Amino acid sequence: MTPEFLRRYYVLRIISNPIVYGIEKNGYVPLFDLQNALYQLRLNNIDDLLYEKLNQSSRKTIKRDLEKIKSYYQVHVLHKRNYGYYLDDFEISPVLKEVYEKTELYLLHHHAHAWKTHVTTARSSLSTRVDIVPLIQAIEHETLVEITYYGWYDDLGFKTLEGFFQPLHIKEINKAWYLMAYNKEYGVYAFCLDERIKRLQITKKHVKDPIVFNPETYFKNSIGILKSNITPEWIYIKVANHHFKYLKSNPLHHSQEIVTEPKKQETQDLDYTNPDIWGEIKVFVEPNYEFLMDILKYNLWVKVVSPLHIKEYVKHHVELMLAYY
Repeated sequence: MTPEFLRRYYVLRIISNPIVYGIEKNGYVPLFDLQNALYQLRLNNIDDLLYEKLNQSSRKTIKRDLEKIKSYYQVHVLHKRNYGYYLDDFEISPVLKEVYEKTELYLLHHHAHAWKTHVTTARSSLSTRVDIVPLIQAIEHETLVEITYYGWYDDLGFKTLEGFFQPLHIKEINKAWYLMAYNKEYGVYAFCLDERIKRLQITKKHVKDPIVFNPETYFKNSIGILKSNITPEWIYIKVANHHFKYLKSNPLHHSQEIVTEPKKQETQDLDYTNPDIWGEIKVFVEPNYEFLMDILKYNLWVKVVSPLHIKEYVKHHVELMLAYY
């Protein structure tokens, strides 16, 4: 992240949600108020070089920033004379939402020490043998990485993997980091970047005949990191009203669609025998082990209703668990 990126990020943030920054001008942000908000952010982080460009906010600089914002994120910031900047019918696109989330996460980690009494973040399992930035650069420049990986049970049955791989993509999920990498022997493999990594060396050797990896396509029908040979299908899931709102705001999967809303959206008593508290969603996914784990974590708030063979798959695992007790 560069100081220029951060300035443009805050320019858009301030204009899109001015009230958070103490600007209450009926949705308009005069240049002076924008400059003042940026200056205050700079003042609050005076010793941090990442914020050093926030006080470079002349009219000309802001105009250039808005042109970049329009080009990068397809967000057109308007200006009304004597009123200020504003956004007309602003809706955050999936791309912009991802930028917001990743920037906020980056800033949380950037300020981790200074903010440790204000913010608690989950501990990651990322190995100290892994340096993410050079690894990302290896992906960008298509250079080989040499990996020695001591697998656990889920890794092909405690198999040790060694060799040169083309790094393809890094994905963080459930407090764990994974490197998707490829070679001819193993194909595309998901390496968990925890203590199983015994050696990870970024070489200067360029990949011969690099493969093209599209994470959106690869993970399209996956709940997590696993890519199985199981055929994806529509799975119908009933959800209790108190949790329906959560899954409506935080979908189980990007394919999620609402089939029916609960007839009773809010009830004081959680009577799971009452059919009126249940809504229904459907997701198009591979019904693999990660799908099962995701369903089980929701406790008795969700229940798979079809297809029957997936309902039986979940039921079988619940019965095995019940036998422990």
